[in-house]
Amino acid sequence: MMRNQSIFGLRFEVSDEFSPTPEELRVFLESPKKEGRRELHGLDMARYNELLDDMLAFKLYQRQNAGPQDLWERMFYEVLSHSCFSNTALKSAVEQYKYYVHALTTLNFRKPTTFIKTAKEEIGRLNPKRRDDAAKLARLQNMVDERERTLEALTRRGATLAIELNYLARYIRDNLAEIAKLCEVSISVLRDPKTEGQEERRLIDDIKTYFKEQLKNALHQGAITKQDLETAKKDVAALSREVSALLREDSYALAQLYEAIRDHTKKSALEIDALLERIDGKKNKDFVDFNRFFALIEQVLVSLISDYHFELNVKPAHTETAHEHILLEKRKENLNHIFEVLQKERRLRSPRRKVAERRKPKDPNYKGPERRTGKDKRTGKNIRAK
Repeated sequence: MMRNQSIFGLRFEVSDEFSPTPEELRVFLESPKKEGRRELHGLDMARYNELLDDMLAFKLYQRQNAGPQDLWERMFYEVLSHSCFSNTALKSAVEQYKYYVHALTTLNFRKPTTFIKTAKEEIGRLNPKRRDDAAKLARLQNMVDERERTLEALTRRGATLAIELNYLARYIRDNLAEIAKLCEVSISVLRDPKTEGQEERRLIDDIKTYFKEQLKNALHQGAITKQDLETAKKDVAALSREVSALLREDSYALAQLYEAIRDHTKKSALEIDALLERIDGKKNKDFVDFNRFFALIEQVLVSLISDYHFELNVKPAHTETAHEHILLEKRKENLNHIFEVLQKERRLRSPRRKVAERRKPKDPNYKGPERRTGKDKRTGKNIRAK
């Protein structure tokens, strides 16, 4: 089943100046969170990376037609793929967010600020009319000027990082909300009696046709006893009941899995939204004030990709007849039908993001840090949101 390309499809804009290269990102993820500690930044991604690896193996197995596939695996990974929760774009977004938070929180303003303060105090004690003091004063002033330029560069970098983090958080929030909507549509489809009813009747008719053909073939080869007819009727009735029960159980199990994904992504989206509102509500738009909120959003994202609990309770297929292969075949046919319907409903109901909804550098409704224009970036001008 194809993934919804509109979810995590439109990438966020990042500043080329600060966007990490693959090598820089790898080094960051393999570095310790705190000096002297063993816990690495990449450890937060471990469980999600395993999920993506399992998804890739599942898809490769499908493409290679390597043989019968485990029913649980097929149902589980088809739903994760269709819902877009298992998504390399989400992995990339979370990794970059972590990278930017680390880059922002490790900007060292204290060292140049402390030097400037100490140097200015020393300058105040010097007498420019004395030759020795005048020379020392000139050297100190040059060093102060250098540190002030360093502070200006740090401030520009911090402001840009804050803008990128803000937009990246909104990008993830909006796409998580789209995942929740897609799951809601899928749940409605799975619980719609029409989805199950028509396919159930078709499958039961197939079972009846199968046994009729079997009886016809037996009749051509010889006589059919009354016992043969009674056994066929009983098998048809039993398989019909069992197919109907399996269809309901599988639809219910899939709906529960979609509910778990919906609830998990919706919870994260709401938590991110609440933190963004607190950023928007701050009167002082200095990026330093946002650091705490960006760090909290990072915690939400780590929980999103590492603290999920998705269960799929698939009941084994058992039949009181000698025709278990028929039950399994009809179960697989029903799953094919379900995923086809879900894919069709996604195309009909899931709205693609319009051009008007894409990020604009001059969005009048945006209340967070203002994004610098290309001209401002070239001139190095530091813009703060008002």
